[in-house]
Amino acid sequence: MSVRLEKLVISNFRSIGAKPITIDLDDIVILVGGNNFGKSTILNAYYKAVNNEKMTIDDFHNKDINNPNARPTIELHMVCDGVDRPSENFREIIDGEVCRVKEQYIWEEVNKQPKRLGFRVDLNKYPDPERDPAPHRPWASDNASRKKRPKAHLIGTFDNPDHQNDSIKKILVDVLLEEKIRSFVPSERVSNFTTLHEQFNELKREFMVSTKDEISTIANEISEYASKIVPEHKFEITLSEVDIEDTNLKLFDAKEIDINFGKGEYMFPVSNHGSGARRTLLWAVLKKIADLGFESLDKGKFKKLGDIKAHLLLLDEPELSLHPSACRETRDMLYDVAEKNDNWQIMITTHSPCFIDLTRDHTKIIRVENQGDNIIATTIFKPNDVKFSDDEIESLKLLNLLNPDSMEFFFGGRVLLVEGDTEYTAFGKILRDLKKEECKSLNDLLIVRCGGKVQVSMFMKILNHFKKHYYVLHDIDCKQILKNRWIKNIEGKKEKVLKIETNPAWTNNSKILEQMSEYSTVYGSVINFETAYFDHGIDGGKPENAINMLKNPEIYLIVKNLLLSIIDGNEATLPENVIKWERLELISDRFDTFARANPEVIPVIPT
Repeated sequence: MSVRLEKLVISNFRSIGAKPITIDLDDIVILVGGNNFGKSTILNAYYKAVNNEKMTIDDFHNKDINNPNARPTIELHMVCDGVDRPSENFREIIDGEVCRVKEQYIWEEVNKQPKRLGFRVDLNKYPDPERDPAPHRPWASDNASRKKRPKAHLIGTFDNPDHQNDSIKKILVDVLLEEKIRSFVPSERVSNFTTLHEQFNELKREFMVSTKDEISTIANEISEYASKIVPEHKFEITLSEVDIEDTNLKLFDAKEIDINFGKGEYMFPVSNHGSGARRTLLWAVLKKIADLGFESLDKGKFKKLGDIKAHLLLLDEPELSLHPSACRETRDMLYDVAEKNDNWQIMITTHSPCFIDLTRDHTKIIRVENQGDNIIATTIFKPNDVKFSDDEIESLKLLNLLNPDSMEFFFGGRVLLVEGDTEYTAFGKILRDLKKEECKSLNDLLIVRCGGKVQVSMFMKILNHFKKHYYVLHDIDCKQILKNRWIKNIEGKKEKVLKIETNPAWTNNSKILEQMSEYSTVYGSVINFETAYFDHGIDGGKPENAINMLKNPEIYLIVKNLLLSIIDGNEATLPENVIKWERLELISDRFDTFARANPEVIPVIPT
């Protein structure tokens, strides 16, 4: 196995104060939360530590550089085995040769590199270099430690277009071309030229011919990543044939390499494209360069990774400037990078529900938020801990495709689960009107359309794991249905007969009951939303009909009271045909009472 980052503990760094926050890693980590809550700070914390970087005064929490108890501190927990393990003093054995290693980085002064310490298992603490005997650090040298930790590849949000373009060009020149130049063996005829200048120019031309196919292959591989997000586009690398200048005997300069991106015959410089395409290309190039064995350093420099085996891609808001379909493709590609490559982990910040895919294992969703003066990071979901059935997984995949916004509840706020379009539309109208009236009590309420009753229990399962209170409004439906069945009569002939059968929709009430928890408050409409509050059923055009029905002041008031009563927990103001329930007997008795007064409600289902 590769060395993998298991946990990140941060304190006194930028917006993160003395109370440490802990980020548990996996293949994929999704950081969600409001603006300026510290998500980008978490990405930068790992990048600072893993690269042993200096810190400025702005990196110290509240710019407090004089308090010895307020020094930026970043702790890394890693899992490794075999030759990657440090000495026994630092090994916390997990299983066989697999062990946990902890490193702590403390920045004691501005513009100075951090002090690195390793957790001593034998001492059960981080050692004091002045009092405790050596060793004080795993993998004794900083260089050896750097090779063991997962290498950070950070892509920020709002980089300048020219800077992004130059970054890609510099990566290609400093990594691909320089490395190939060092291993290039020219032919003897180059020496026939009289001047060194002529020899260099011929050497350049010969190098271009010999590497053309290989560079083209690399460009095509980068295109494979990028074209999944920007369809039918390709990436091209073209080397300049301009003579080497007398004053610069370097074979290639960044200005002598052209990188273009486009569709068909229409190829344009990368800097001419939108930020979504540029950022996509940048992380695709970084991924390819890492696969080729190189790492990016500070200030646009690169070097060979050497023995580094593991990588951590840090992406800040990858959804920026991407078309919705491109967001889905980007999400799938990032999950695939982590799932299909044991040596890659992904950590992203996002404000887009589209980037949450609950069908993928080895994923953690972490909410970052402000609580008073502290930044809090809470792991709110791990798909591995929730046992989805095959049907539920298929439903989640369909929701990812058709309604990715249904995962918006991971980003905070109160949640009300409803079955479908009618409730969603009617309550949405009420919420919009309340906002116009400057009523802010429901501003944080999210109405989640589950896409049918069968999915309600699945969403309840997710929210129970979420460990946050939520509300449910569903149709209790009819107990029975009358169904036309073909049977043989006494004479052996087939004839159609009406038979009373159990309604499949009623059995879903039991599934909802199974998922009831301390976090749920569940209400049932008798027998469905339209019958309960509109006093008739609606067969088609439900959203439009719901809006039309709300034009009736009496119906509008009923639906408004329904919504407010559910959220406020005020049973006294609930409309007549809704029931709060925790036992099947309650809705069973309520249905029987309703059916006696309305025998026509049992539907006839033709075959």
